[in-house]
Amino acid sequence: RDPVSICSSGQPISMLAQRSASACFSAAQPRVMHVATLPARVHRWTNSMVARVAPEEGGSRQQPDADTTSPPSSPEGSQGMTALPGEEKSLKLPKEVIERLKTTVFGFDTFWVTSVENYEADGVLFQGNIRGKDSAISYAKMKERLAAQLGQKYQLFLLQDKDDKPTVIVLPEGEGTEKISRSQEVWLALGFALATVVTTVNAASVPLFQWLIEPFNTSLSQQDFVEGSPFILATLLVLGVHELGHYQAAKKHGAEIYLPFIIPAGFGFIPSFGGITRLKTFLPNRTALLDFASRGPLYGAGFSSGLLLLGFALSAVGLTDIGVESPSFADSLLVAGLAQIFLGGHLAEPIVQVNSLMLAGWAGLLINALNCIPTGETDGGRIATALWGRRTGGFLSIWTVLAMAVASFGSTLAFFQVILVLVLQRGPILPSGDEMTDPTDESLKRQGIAMLALPLLVLLPFPVQLIVLIQDQYSTAAFW
Repeated sequence: RDPVSICSSGQPISMLAQRSASACFSAAQPRVMHVATLPARVHRWTNSMVARVAPEEGGSRQQPDADTTSPPSSPEGSQGMTALPGEEKSLKLPKEVIERLKTTVFGFDTFWVTSVENYEADGVLFQGNIRGKDSAISYAKMKERLAAQLGQKYQLFLLQDKDDKPTVIVLPEGEGTEKISRSQEVWLALGFALATVVTTVNAASVPLFQWLIEPFNTSLSQQDFVEGSPFILATLLVLGVHELGHYQAAKKHGAEIYLPFIIPAGFGFIPSFGGITRLKTFLPNRTALLDFASRGPLYGAGFSSGLLLLGFALSAVGLTDIGVESPSFADSLLVAGLAQIFLGGHLAEPIVQVNSLMLAGWAGLLINALNCIPTGETDGGRIATALWGRRTGGFLSIWTVLAMAVASFGSTLAFFQVILVLVLQRGPILPSGDEMTDPTDESLKRQGIAMLALPLLVLLPFPVQLIVLIQDQYSTAAFW
């Protein structure tokens, strides 16, 4: 079911799917929730690191200067000067670098190479086998030896191919991600943020968007902003707290991120789809990816839950300022359960008066739950990849998108979420340095799984009809 429409008058209001935007925001109507459209498609840069390509023939692009001194003699157990399958072709890295990698980085205790080929426009891909029981130790040795031999001129990735076999990719430092300029980053972030402020104000039943379009035909007063300010400020704080979690995790693991692009929505009381937070640099491993992906929604959902509980508590003691259709509480398993606890008999009324902080908390949980759906480059997609690997995460993403596509026939929100993922967040997810090693932090794994469970609690409706049917069957059985 779609999110609810809300009013502050004593008159019943319809659900979101039954009311048009123009009717919702005419000056003569009471406070209601706004339905806005998805923003126009903006330029999107993609990460090409994980898309494997066929070996390329021909010339090579100029690479960073390599140390041209003779490589050290091959240590015992190294692959020495033996030519590898594919090495006779023109590779994208200088021959001296390839020899250094063979004689000093790869070997019997790290990674035994069986073939080599070009990777994209700048790098080289090595196929082979991990040596040793712990892939994390092998990766650490290769990183250390690469830095000792070639400094910071190159970066090394230990990934899984489509068959879950180990693959090492070596790229010049700074390659592997497409960059946007600082000015583009700032203007895009600012534009999205301003649009989200407008949809947030509209979600608080302040017709700012209509006033911007038709200033002479739309009534807008200072009192409208005063009445809507608790919802507006609380919702913007939810978005900010979510992005703070991502920033802290990225800083902890030595990665840099772009400014977040907060995508406006405007469905009922949902002002935003949340933020798109892109990495400028690579995370070291899947444990770091799990922390980065899950900490944002953990902070955001935690803060939203506090607002929701506070709003319900204030509503229970009569501190209310807005009305909600009673059946609308059944749109969420979690909210329906809390409504039964805090509001009880008031749910029998057509319109239930509540505190706007409850709505802000509910909206915040919806935003964070949407981000935790395991699709594409969303937080949920990154969490699934971090927990179970790129192959499993990819399969889960495909099936989830298909399920949402089916659900979109009955839900406008699901429809636009699918469009958002396919246009702006379809992936691939930027790789981590070591993707062969599974996360070992049990508390972090439980955190990630809890975030994946959040959409089930928040987005699935309360099965009212099923409960009524069970009650009827039980009553009939008891009578006979």
